[in-house]
Amino acid sequence: MESSWTFVETTLPYVPLPPNSQRQPIKTKRLVIRPIQENDLQSYHELRSQPEAMTGTTRGTPDRNMDESRAAMSDFLSPKDNKRFLFGVFFTSTGELIGEGGVHNLESSSCGWPEIGYKFRKEFWRQGYATEFLKAFLEAWWSLPRFHVKRLVCSSSIHRTKDSESDTTEQVYAYTDVNNVGSRKVLEKLGFAQFSEWTEPDTQEHRIGQPVMLVGYCLSKKQDVIETSEFR
Repeated sequence: MESSWTFVETTLPYVPLPPNSQRQPIKTKRLVIRPIQENDLQSYHELRSQPEAMTGTTRGTPDRNMDESRAAMSDFLSPKDNKRFLFGVFFTSTGELIGEGGVHNLESSSCGWPEIGYKFRKEFWRQGYATEFLKAFLEAWWSLPRFHVKRLVCSSSIHRTKDSESDTTEQVYAYTDVNNVGSRKVLEKLGFAQFSEWTEPDTQEHRIGQPVMLVGYCLSKKQDVIETSEFR
C-alpha cells in the first residue's frame, strides 16, 4: 500500500454503532439481511467450512472445527457489534444462510476508511447474490447518523466535496486479489473505483510469505448526513 497519508476532515457514522438488537432486517427481492445470532452457528460453520468461501480471508483456509467458527462468529455478536456493522445473508424463501458481510473494520490499516467485506457459499456464486446483498447493505450503511471527524487516510483515496475545498467525501473501502475477477466485477458494478494496487507477503497458510498483488477500491458517499460539526 502506498506510503502517502493525509489528515482529512470528513464524516463517519457515530460510534458506538446501533447494536444488533436495534438493527432491522434488510429485505431485498430474494434475501433477508439480518444480524447473525448464536443459533445460526451450525449454518455459519457450514459456510466457513468451504475452502472456496474462505479463499479471501486472512488465513485462507476453512475452519477446522466448530470452536473456530464460534470464535469467528463472536465478531458479529455483542459487545463487538458496537464497532462492526455485520450481517448474515439469508434466503427469504427458506431462511437458509448463504453468506455474510458488512463493515468489519471502522479504520482500515490499509487506507484509513471503513473496510467492507463479504463471503458466500460456493454454490451461490455468479447468481447476483453478492451484488444484491452489497447494494442493500450500502443503503443501510449510508443511512446511519453521522458527524464530522478528522481521519488519517491514504492520499490517493481522497475526493473533495463539491461544496467545500477542505472537506473530504466519506469513503468505504474494499480490497481483493488482483485475480479475483468476480469480486472486482461486483465492486465495479456498484460504483467502487480502483485507487491503488500493491504487492505484499501473503498471510494465507498455504502461501505464507509469497508475494500477492492486491487492488484497493473506494466508494464515495452520495449525500452528506451531518448531525454535528464537532470533531473528534
